Amino acid sequence: MTAATLNPRHLTPQDDAALMAAANNLTASHAAHNNATNSNDATPNTTDGGMNPATEGLARSNLLRLETSELLAESALHVHPGTALSPPNHRGGHSLAGDGRVHYEAKWSPVARKYLGDVSSVVYGLGGCDLSPEVCLAGGSGAGGGGTSGEGWKGEKGMEKVLQSANGEGKQYRVPLVSDKFQKSVMGDSKHNSNARGNGEWKFPFAGGKSLHLEPIGSFAHVGNAGLANRHANGNVVPVLDVAVLFPAGQDSSGSNGVGSTSAFVSGKDYLNHRYGDKRNILAVHIAKQLSQKKHRSKIGAVHLTHVFGDARKVALLLTPPLDVDESFTEGKKNGKKGNKTKGDKDRDDKKRKRDEGNETKTKKKGNKLRFRIRLIFGVKNEQAPTKHHPEEYSSDEGDEEQGASSWNCWIPRTRLFPDRCNNRGAKLNSKDGHDNPASVDESTPHHTNALAEDIHLVSTTHLISSTLATLTTTGSNVTPTSSFHETLLLLKVWALQRGFLRGHDTFTTTTLALVLVYLYRTKAIGRRMGSIQAFTTFMKFWSEVDWLGESTLTSGNNMNAAKLLAHKMDKKAAFVIPEEGRNESQTISHCEQSRLYAKDVRDNGHSGAPKTLLDCYKAHYTTSSSPFSSIASQSHHDSPILLDPTMTINYLARLSPSFVKESKAEAHAALRLIHGQEREGASGAGAFRKLFLETNRFWTRYDAYVRIPLEVIPKIGCQSGGAGKKSKGHGGKTGREEAKVWGQDASDIGYDESVRRGVVGVLSRALGDRVTAIRVFSSGNGDIRSNVNVDSGNDIATKVVLDSDQCCAIPIRGGNATVGYAANVSDRAPTPSALPSNDEEPCLVVGLRIDPNASRRIVDRGPPAEDVEGSDAFVALWGEEHAQLRRFQDGAIVRAVVWNAPATSAQRASGHGLLRFAGEDRSMGGIVERVTQHIVHVQFTHVSKKGKNPKLVSFELRDVISLIDGVISTPQPSPYADSLALHKNVMSAFESLADFLRQNTVTSMDNISGKKVSALGLPLKIDEVEPLSPCLRYSALFPPVPHPLLGGAELDGDKRKISGVNEGSPVIIQIRFEGSSKWPSSMNAMGAAKCAMLIQLADGIEKMKKEGNRSAADDLDGFDGPIDVTPNYLDVGYRGYSFRIIVRADQELRMLRNLLNPTQEAVALRLSLINRHVRGSMHHSLIHSVHTRFPSASSVARLAQRWVAAHMLSDMIPQEAIELLVAKIYTESSTNNNSKLLPADMPPSTVTAGFLKFLLLLHSHDWAREPLIVDPQNHISAYDRGLIQSQFNAVRGPDFIKGPAMYIISPADYDGVEEMTVSKIVGEAENTTAQSTLTEKIWAPTVTATFPEKVVLSRAAALAKCSYDHLTSCIMLGIKGTSWAAAFRESSSALTSYSALLRVDSAYITDSGCSSTNPDCGCIAGKRDDKSSIQSPFERSLQKRHAGPKDLRKKNFKNLNLENDTLHEWQPVKSLVSKLRSRYNDYALFFYNELTPDVIAMLWRPAAFVPQLFSAMVSEFKRPAMELWKNDSLVITNTDDLMSEIEYASKDIISDVKVLDDKKPDDVPTKGLKKSKVQDQEQSDSEYGSSDSE
Repeated sequence: MTAATLNPRHLTPQDDAALMAAANNLTASHAAHNNATNSNDATPNTTDGGMNPATEGLARSNLLRLETSELLAESALHVHPGTALSPPNHRGGHSLAGDGRVHYEAKWSPVARKYLGDVSSVVYGLGGCDLSPEVCLAGGSGAGGGGTSGEGWKGEKGMEKVLQSANGEGKQYRVPLVSDKFQKSVMGDSKHNSNARGNGEWKFPFAGGKSLHLEPIGSFAHVGNAGLANRHANGNVVPVLDVAVLFPAGQDSSGSNGVGSTSAFVSGKDYLNHRYGDKRNILAVHIAKQLSQKKHRSKIGAVHLTHVFGDARKVALLLTPPLDVDESFTEGKKNGKKGNKTKGDKDRDDKKRKRDEGNETKTKKKGNKLRFRIRLIFGVKNEQAPTKHHPEEYSSDEGDEEQGASSWNCWIPRTRLFPDRCNNRGAKLNSKDGHDNPASVDESTPHHTNALAEDIHLVSTTHLISSTLATLTTTGSNVTPTSSFHETLLLLKVWALQRGFLRGHDTFTTTTLALVLVYLYRTKAIGRRMGSIQAFTTFMKFWSEVDWLGESTLTSGNNMNAAKLLAHKMDKKAAFVIPEEGRNESQTISHCEQSRLYAKDVRDNGHSGAPKTLLDCYKAHYTTSSSPFSSIASQSHHDSPILLDPTMTINYLARLSPSFVKESKAEAHAALRLIHGQEREGASGAGAFRKLFLETNRFWTRYDAYVRIPLEVIPKIGCQSGGAGKKSKGHGGKTGREEAKVWGQDASDIGYDESVRRGVVGVLSRALGDRVTAIRVFSSGNGDIRSNVNVDSGNDIATKVVLDSDQCCAIPIRGGNATVGYAANVSDRAPTPSALPSNDEEPCLVVGLRIDPNASRRIVDRGPPAEDVEGSDAFVALWGEEHAQLRRFQDGAIVRAVVWNAPATSAQRASGHGLLRFAGEDRSMGGIVERVTQHIVHVQFTHVSKKGKNPKLVSFELRDVISLIDGVISTPQPSPYADSLALHKNVMSAFESLADFLRQNTVTSMDNISGKKVSALGLPLKIDEVEPLSPCLRYSALFPPVPHPLLGGAELDGDKRKISGVNEGSPVIIQIRFEGSSKWPSSMNAMGAAKCAMLIQLADGIEKMKKEGNRSAADDLDGFDGPIDVTPNYLDVGYRGYSFRIIVRADQELRMLRNLLNPTQEAVALRLSLINRHVRGSMHHSLIHSVHTRFPSASSVARLAQRWVAAHMLSDMIPQEAIELLVAKIYTESSTNNNSKLLPADMPPSTVTAGFLKFLLLLHSHDWAREPLIVDPQNHISAYDRGLIQSQFNAVRGPDFIKGPAMYIISPADYDGVEEMTVSKIVGEAENTTAQSTLTEKIWAPTVTATFPEKVVLSRAAALAKCSYDHLTSCIMLGIKGTSWAAAFRESSSALTSYSALLRVDSAYITDSGCSSTNPDCGCIAGKRDDKSSIQSPFERSLQKRHAGPKDLRKKNFKNLNLENDTLHEWQPVKSLVSKLRSRYNDYALFFYNELTPDVIAMLWRPAAFVPQLFSAMVSEFKRPAMELWKNDSLVITNTDDLMSEIEYASKDIISDVKVLDDKKPDDVPTKGLKKSKVQDQEQSDSEYGSSDSE
């Protein structure tokens, strides 16, 4: 395999087969060894063809190990940093400097080192200067120069939306500056002179590049580059090498406003109030400008400003080397050393070279491919290793600050890194700058303090990981430095990338994954001898089982106040410390100097209520009372998991939010189930590797609904200097802080942006409660990983945004506009998006919701009891005074409650402010969840000044898709055609009434006169069962039947002067079963006659009862109307407005056919037909009906899928039963039998949009040629039967995987002998003994898809499904409004030209043009009724047209006319024509049409029909002489002229026009003076077949 196997599209089945064979060989050898060593043990309990659990588990683990080894071999990347980053005067000879490289490194590693050397030379050569915020002015040069106005940003897609523009006049800055000193400098003495700057300007010295130090960090610096992966295993993103730019720190603060006598860049109290962060960001912009100067561009390339950890307050530089940097590498390869390579290394290098050459475009020069990027991360330099501290050396930052900092080897006193300290103070606390006292939980800033510690520990964290790697890695000149740690980290990285859990603002990083592994290795949870799969499993078990948040035991029934909830979470919350080398965790804590200092601080200062230990202090300040299970509002949502370093000064997991922890724990648990083979589809272990590492399930495919919240409407909370100072004044004098009653208090700690994100999740979680199971904010690292657009090349990348699957904010330093940037006043800034916007719309916060389909329909939210004053006030603060009103309930309680079933007001409808509400949105689109979300955003996250006349309503993406299957109910008078569920229930009610009528009136009694048993209907046998078979009786009809006035139904809204004379569509099919009797005939012909006689007698009995006016059944008899038509196979009758088709199921007939000794082919075919119609049809109906009643949105997805299939002209080519089984598969495949407390990550979809996308994904991604699709919603198919299905499938497909049905779907009824099984087999009861004894003889084979679809149709459907899936997903990602989604239900005009011929249907036969394949009606517009304000959906309009019927068959409705007897029960002329064409001409062409709007019938020639063949009387129809195409004895070929003439004649009454696009006529005109050779004939014939295939 090659690196392309990282993409599931390139993983070939031959590779899977080879790996499976190797795994079986390994398993066989292990099993033989076990049998030899355990020969005295009892024989395992196995069955023929099966394996015992131990052997099966061994095979599964061997297969997974072999597959992951291939993945690791193609993913690992090694690039040694060498000495390229050392200062020029410290560089010495090194084997890896320059062009040399060792054998295991990437070929371009010398280029990377040379490029790093160029960067370090420029950085070290920078001169000293004074820096000020003016450096960061957008579009200006500022101090330090290098700035350009940069027209590259103008018109650039997405650039205007990356940063928030300030309205009105004001300066704009490239980076966010929020410190108190910055605010003072930009404001100056504004009270006296708005233009005065004077002494208010803030300047600080920069000693130049000689004071800086560049050092590799992260995976780039780890032993063996642990965690570094190539592009294929890196989310389709080029590798990024991290380099730390370390600046000096000191205690001299004399140069804070000018050039001082020291080279310290940060000093004094710069750790307070964001001063350090602003200095760091200003320096970053200054260096970026210097690197982007014209004189350096040829070596440095493009420079972009980016964020570290997705935090806008931490700026880093992203460097993209120029493409011509590889030219020197190309020359170096010829003259450089080749190194010592093994044969395997050479073969692998050859494969990579061929692959890379094949991927490059022809227009690019060889070697001009971007291989890497450099990211410069800024931090603090430590000159010496930290010294040991003792308790007596303790000092606070008040009087003994210099001594404490000196011993701590950092300008920040150690006590300032306690999580209970407040390092971001407001104006009220600024007077206490010199004091170091613990703050309350609400005032402390643990996250802000941890962000400072991150910059201090950039290098030490890398050393911590490398020290662990050094104990596990074998090194040497000829040995690739690798270990199980390297392999496990790479597997974790790929696993996280496929799920969008890496490189986001609220996700893992490669470093955090490595640190968790370090903890597991040092605590011996992972042994040194464990393999990568074992270590990976241990990580998943650890992450999924640890209670990181202290919420595992909380449920919705826990009514705790804030204090009790906080205490409970702190008690249950886990916290860990990475042990030092040679010590365990408890010893590390007891010997930790930071822990001792904290204990002494608590002991000496006597802080009341302070936690006793430092670990408890971390728990207290990383835990809040925010919880979806609490009725008490919390304004802080900064909960985070805890994993500390050995010094206990940094929490490596502080940036992870509760929503991410819950999602990642669920995914980790799902990974464990896959590894252990506990998933039903993964019982053999064959799919575990693909699902774990190859299948992508990122943010845009994980949730049921997506909401976009405009960032500009969110209240602005001024958070400079801690956020407790100046506050932005809103409308009516309210401040942003006063508006945000349930969020925003933690803005001074985690930042305004993160406070908004966590606040949205926290408040929505509390408001929605159990209606949702997961809420997640979109973050970077979730872009389209499949994108093949190469945006990395080109010289203009220096002025463009870096676009890749990470979607990280990377702004070019050479692009800019004076009107784009961050406003100077913090209170004027809106939140920044967490990832690059994908379109030109305004910046939004995207929230994904996973909905509980059952709880989401709850319409009342009750508040706390009246005596709970605190809870009631919190309830009102959450919902608003107007919405949370006092209500009396049936139990006598008077509490505040919120009700969600109120219709839209007339004012909302008139102004257009209310969203359209559809009939089925509450059960299948999370309608109540949408309304709750809309209300919460309006109340809690919309600035009061924005709540005006035109509020921006949030809504679910693609919500209008439901308009294709449901109507609008938010109008004053909803249409009777609006609610599809009500229409389905109406026909089901009619069916139940008819079934009761038939059962009650066929009860036989003894006639006193004739002495025979008779019934009211005259039937000699009682009808025991009336079974439904029609899709409309299982909620699956796209257009459910509407009561027809001429068939006993009431008149609906519409033109009452004319009534349709036909029932357009199929009748409602039901079957009747008579009681057992020995008087059934024993002849097949007589059996058919008896069934027909039963139907005739039934029709006569109904007519007789109507004439006699039977009083006992008067109500039921009134429902019969219209003609009663009897055929040898069925009876059509009108009842309560519906056309019912009754067929007879005679079990005696099946028994007779089964007992035939030598059945003919006709008898076998008849038996199979009867079983499929009566037995399997009934079982399929019960199966689908149970799925549709269990999952509310399943039926809607099935109906929408039918609309999609018809729109692409695949009607009747993919059976409706197959569509229903595919939908049932996506709803029942999830881990519903999960015993864990964690909610499964693969829950069934709860909305139509999510379910339809999964349907399209399954249709195009399933390997139909090599895998059967088993649909078993109720676990009727045992593991043994699954093995039989797989083995029989392999036998049918053959070694080439080309035989058998194209779509191999197996359901519980698809086995031979199903008619012999008792009913208990169907309802899930115990199987009988006969079935158990014949298990080995059971034959499974698809029945629904045995004939259709054909391979070419399935291939076309899969391709169309992929295109539709990509389009709809793009609509969600881009936030496209309107009806752009409708393109997924449309065939383009150019697509029709791919067919061979087009037959245009006469418009008289087209009743509904709204479902056309080329011009569908997909918009909600005003209806044509008297009420002009009514709005109708496409579903309503189509149903009205179908109910009205074809114009030529409409009848005038007069009271004195009897029109009922002339009504047709079924009118589908085009469908009948297509069926006729397919049955007669199927060997020559495929016929495509749209049954909903059959305006065109498309033909596609079969290539095999035009192969020259021998003349024979049997095949002489539609043939002509081959003439010049004579080959051997081939004399005739298909004559398309005769064939088309025949087709035109057969369809002359329906077809109005025929257009032939491909006549398939060979070039048989003789060429003068030239006779074609056999080779030329062969070439021409082959080219003809090839063109047919392409068509």
